[in-house]
Amino acid sequence: MDTFDHGIVLSYVSNYIKTCTSDTMDTALRWLASEAKNLKLQLPSEGRLSAATANRVSGLRPLPKIRRMLKERIAMTAHHARPSPLEMRLRWIAETLDLSRADKEILGLAVRAVTSGSLRDLLQSSFLAGGAYDEINEVALVKMLGGTREGIRCRLQNDAPLLTLGLIENRGGDDFAPSGTVLRIARLTSSRPERLEKALIGSTARPELGWSDFCHLGDDRLVAARILTAAFEARGQGVNLLFHGAPGSGKTEFAKTLARRLKARAVFVGESGGLGGEPSRADRISAYTLVRSITNRVPRTMLVVDEADEVFQGVDDEGSGDRRGSKVFINRLLETTDQPTIWITSHPERLGGAVLGRMTLALAFPQPGRRERSRMLKRMLRRQKFVHTEQELEQLAAIPAPPAVLDQAIRAGRMIEGSASDVERVARSVMRAMGGATRDAGRLGVGVTFDPALSSADTDLAILADRIAHGNCKAVSFCLYGLPGTGKSAYGRYLAQRMGLDVVEKRASDLLGPYVGQTEAQIAAAFQEAADKRAMLILDEADSLLRNRAGAHRSWEVSQVNEMLTWMERHPYPFVSTTNLMESLDPATLRRFVFKIQFLPMTWDQTRTAFRRIFSADAPNSLRDLSPLAPGDFDVVARRAAVLDERDPIQLAAMLAAEVAAKPRCATRPIGFLAA
Repeated sequence: MDTFDHGIVLSYVSNYIKTCTSDTMDTALRWLASEAKNLKLQLPSEGRLSAATANRVSGLRPLPKIRRMLKERIAMTAHHARPSPLEMRLRWIAETLDLSRADKEILGLAVRAVTSGSLRDLLQSSFLAGGAYDEINEVALVKMLGGTREGIRCRLQNDAPLLTLGLIENRGGDDFAPSGTVLRIARLTSSRPERLEKALIGSTARPELGWSDFCHLGDDRLVAARILTAAFEARGQGVNLLFHGAPGSGKTEFAKTLARRLKARAVFVGESGGLGGEPSRADRISAYTLVRSITNRVPRTMLVVDEADEVFQGVDDEGSGDRRGSKVFINRLLETTDQPTIWITSHPERLGGAVLGRMTLALAFPQPGRRERSRMLKRMLRRQKFVHTEQELEQLAAIPAPPAVLDQAIRAGRMIEGSASDVERVARSVMRAMGGATRDAGRLGVGVTFDPALSSADTDLAILADRIAHGNCKAVSFCLYGLPGTGKSAYGRYLAQRMGLDVVEKRASDLLGPYVGQTEAQIAAAFQEAADKRAMLILDEADSLLRNRAGAHRSWEVSQVNEMLTWMERHPYPFVSTTNLMESLDPATLRRFVFKIQFLPMTWDQTRTAFRRIFSADAPNSLRDLSPLAPGDFDVVARRAAVLDERDPIQLAAMLAAEVAAKPRCATRPIGFLAA
């Protein structure tokens, strides 16, 4: 222990002895005797002092001399000893955060109670330590600092600086401990302010993606850049940006990319505890307040707090047992920050209205579309030096996974020296665990890859797909109608693939609810999900939700059609509805569809092409007059043939004929409680 710290510890002991009773004096004197050499005190040996204190009265006789020695030693240290490195670090914290003298003394004792083994021994032997190794109780603070219990307690209130700034943690039961951030600073080897600042701030985070990889954020990314630029130039207070979205959607990476674009420094705050472990809420707040004060003098610096809900959650819970921290303090923290701060969360609903209302901008991170994923994947694969073909790139881009999931999958594939198929398998496994759909938009089903040339319709499907894919309009709607299996839903997914969009696919049965208003709410949720993901919404069996209102007998039959019409008019992304019962749709709904396309049975040329492509054989002539044959029939037969290992063209043709024979010869009404 440094000479200066010896003097500080002796001042604690001197104050404590003044409050000792005859019952506790023996422990204090024994400790002094055992530490006399370390503390450079000329005291009786521990054995002689123990013998003297065996008698309670005689045990008190050495006190005047001991007190005098302690006083002299403390005074000499104060006049001649230079502040220790630990003291310099504590003073730096106090000056940086403008702490009062009382708060600095409390913080110093709490820190030394952890860092000084000899002081820790005295606290434990005197029953003044808390339950954990880093705790000190309120009584010890009062006795060793020489203050009053009311005065100490006042400085340890939840709304007082030591706790609101996250420097001291209230562990309950009148036990307190220094935060992990404070202990991390206390244990540093240097005391120079610039070294302390660097240790706390760390190095600038480097992005791995580029500005163009976040085109799916639209104009919002430009607004965020303009706000931060203005904040850097004007040095205004209270500039807070909220980045929110699903895990892995690129929020943290965009913060790094944004900093690089603005030629600014992004400082990530509060990501480790005192010994590099998991930080507590107090650790994170103390790190933020310290870094905020330090970087106030550094131009073009923005702070980034990841998983921000850990800091804010519970602050807005009025009268709740989950209430944590001071609401006023958090509000002022946001309002008075001199450095623009980016708060990142996957759960904005946990922040509360007061916090959300103080955000300058709330930037939502939707899932990147297929085109954006393809662009990101190119960069990720190049960075990992992962060899791939263009076809494999598009195959990976078809997985509706967040950027972080794709990046980890590529790392895993690189680690095992695997192929693109291994990367795909890894990414899809994580998506299944996350509850995400991983269906390939280019598939008609299990056995057949969709090809518009094999689906017959009253419109050239390939030309329409080309025109739509090269156009700029996203708010386009389609009504695809015709016999089952003709490829209506598959064409919708094919259009989405060509447009570089993901798909949100729903069946009417997914949205219909037995309670009043439930169907309308689920219709709204489906459209909102597609809008949030900037995806194409495909609604199968749409006739169940768009039934002609002229024949409605119940109010909810009308209200659900009205809800559909409202959303169809204002939905900003492609919408596809499919139906086998075109004649049952409400006439008003037909006016909302930009394209109405009838799907027809396959022609003989299409049948021959499909048979050759799928079964690697010429189509028997018996199929020439088979109708209505559809691509869905080929998909079912292809799967059945794979199970049976059937390759005979005659038998395969017979299977197709059986599928056609099984089809109903007239349209039937759907089964369910909506049937008239």
